[in-house]
Amino acid sequence: MSLKPEHTRQIIRRFHILQKNKHTILTQLGFDASSIDDQCYESLKKDSLYQSEFKNFKVPTKASDNEVYRIDRGLTRPDLIRILAKIDSEIEQRGGIHVYQSASTQGQTGKRGGDSSKKLVEWLQTDKYKSKLQNVTALEIGCLSPHNVISMSGIFTSVCKIDLNSQDPSIEQQDFMKRPLPTDESGKFNLISCSLVINFVPSHKERGDMLIRITKFLKSPNNGNMSSLFLVLPLPCISNSRYFDNERLLQIMSSLGFTQTFSYEAKKVAYWLFDWNGKVVKNAKFPKKELHSGSQRNNFCITL
Repeated sequence: MSLKPEHTRQIIRRFHILQKNKHTILTQLGFDASSIDDQCYESLKKDSLYQSEFKNFKVPTKASDNEVYRIDRGLTRPDLIRILAKIDSEIEQRGGIHVYQSASTQGQTGKRGGDSSKKLVEWLQTDKYKSKLQNVTALEIGCLSPHNVISMSGIFTSVCKIDLNSQDPSIEQQDFMKRPLPTDESGKFNLISCSLVINFVPSHKERGDMLIRITKFLKSPNNGNMSSLFLVLPLPCISNSRYFDNERLLQIMSSLGFTQTFSYEAKKVAYWLFDWNGKVVKNAKFPKKELHSGSQRNNFCITL
């Protein structure tokens, strides 16, 4: 299935909105949305109100007519179930996770100029890293294609590729937050790539938890070993958020032992390459706090 660039962007944006709203509803219904038990969720979907709303909902043909799901604190449980059913129905009618994955993959093809790992390889080929690129390994979280630049560069002796919904047999289907913690250095990596992944994590707390967890999978930086994180976020996450900006990101990363080595802002995304010193500040706190006012700003945030 080949999609036009604008259609691709519409699919990705809409899917992000649906997943974010779904996470909010599940939380308000009392579920731990980050690790919801399938059996509990299946039980909820047997509710007669849920089934009625799910079956009767019809996705509009025009993108401009997409329903805006307003989720307020005052909504009753039946209200939340109705909205949840509509969201699930819309996701299914739009083709489910597979259509979203297809759109994301096409958006990262070389023909579309969307493979973010090109910037990573460009940085790794500078004098800063050339001496460190001996027997180095990488973990790519949210890998969409086994043929991207990071995999084909020849820099790494191995690239472990994982994704929540793998579209290729060479990409392991796995939730990084449930990946078993390594017991020794052999299970860790010299570099972790986390490109356009954290922005898709539903809550600000879980985004912070993910950054903390990443440090547990990086090799020790002792003896000049490479120990780095490649991070990519949509530019509006740092340029147009009420609660977040580049300075806040660097403060959080510093508390986790990361130092920015390279950064670059393109038209729509921002790239960073961080080196890790192995020292994480325990109990560092970065709460949700308004940094910039304005009605047109988004609510993206990362907290510790």
